[in-house]
Amino acid sequence: MWKLIKNAKLYCPELIPDTDVLIVGKSIAAIGQNLRLPDYVSGEVVDVNGQRLVPGFIDAHVHICGGGGEAGPASRTPEIQLSQLTWGGTTTVVGCLGTDSVSRSMSELLVKARALEDEGITTFVYSGGYQVPARTLLPSLQQDLTLIEKVIGAGEIAISDHRSAQPQIAELERLAAEARVGGMLGGKAGVVHLHLGEGKRGLQLIWTILNQTEIPISQFMPTHINRTSALLDQGIEFLRAGGHIDLTAGCDDFPAELQVPAVLQMLNERQILNDRVSVTSDGNGSMPQYNEAGVLIGMGVGSVEVLWRDVRESVINYGLPLEVALRTITSNVANVLCLKNKGRIQVGYDADLVLLDEVLQVQAVWARGKCMVENKQTKVWGTYEKRSRS
Repeated sequence: MWKLIKNAKLYCPELIPDTDVLIVGKSIAAIGQNLRLPDYVSGEVVDVNGQRLVPGFIDAHVHICGGGGEAGPASRTPEIQLSQLTWGGTTTVVGCLGTDSVSRSMSELLVKARALEDEGITTFVYSGGYQVPARTLLPSLQQDLTLIEKVIGAGEIAISDHRSAQPQIAELERLAAEARVGGMLGGKAGVVHLHLGEGKRGLQLIWTILNQTEIPISQFMPTHINRTSALLDQGIEFLRAGGHIDLTAGCDDFPAELQVPAVLQMLNERQILNDRVSVTSDGNGSMPQYNEAGVLIGMGVGSVEVLWRDVRESVINYGLPLEVALRTITSNVANVLCLKNKGRIQVGYDADLVLLDEVLQVQAVWARGKCMVENKQTKVWGTYEKRSRS
């Protein structure tokens, strides 16, 4: 089907003078001014009257088949539903396992990713979980990356955390080497997506690997870098050295200076908010709270909607330019993860689009050309969802 979106203010994510976007099937066919549908086709024309049209958001860290379990079986979080993602503007998601890869499996993760893609969005997965050696689908991580289309990296591998497998240097070296070669053979990024806890070692293990092997810094994608001030300082050093850092949204119990909006502003002021900085939600995972003795004292569930909430706040309340903020959840993520035809409004790219109203709230969402949210109301629901979100 042909669809023409007219009179938009286009952020691709950079602001450009063109105003119209023509969608044919699942892809962007043309961008320009005063575009028209050909006389020989029937299609839909949507006039958005000057509202901002931006790329669909990419959330590269979501527990799509559920997470948690740290407080026993009843604390396992449920599978995510389609509208939870699209409502917040997410059109591409990367699924991962967490602490629990016993009652949760890579098979479940892969099947859930396929289900969400059948329902309308684009999905990928990391192979493994907190543990090392990684729990993979095939006998090795290298085989997963080479032979399974949806597997784009390893993760989330836990380090500097009391819940990690306390991997030794040699084990992490071997995993990173497998990820690198598997990524090369499969034509993928092959990143090692690292969960960072509050442990005193921080990124020390990764620096050791970089110093004593030929594995490049680009192979690692550490997340939760804004967890503590000390870890953020290490993350800035990692970023300056050419590495990629990932910030976690929705950390409302953190000090304000460690929450995503303030960190993005700080990085921008220091002129290091570059194309290797991303933001993810850690959505649908458990949010355990521990005391100083490591005893679990509370539990919550992460929301994927905090992804745009926090990035939007960096623009509304911290003065970050919209095009700069958008990169952290669109083009930057696509570049780091080597996601083809994602993260930009560009001819030939997937028609993943988000329409923002005058206060930058999500107004409408298209995923591969299909309208998922319209006038702030869910239009496409998951197979077993209750039709209650509006």
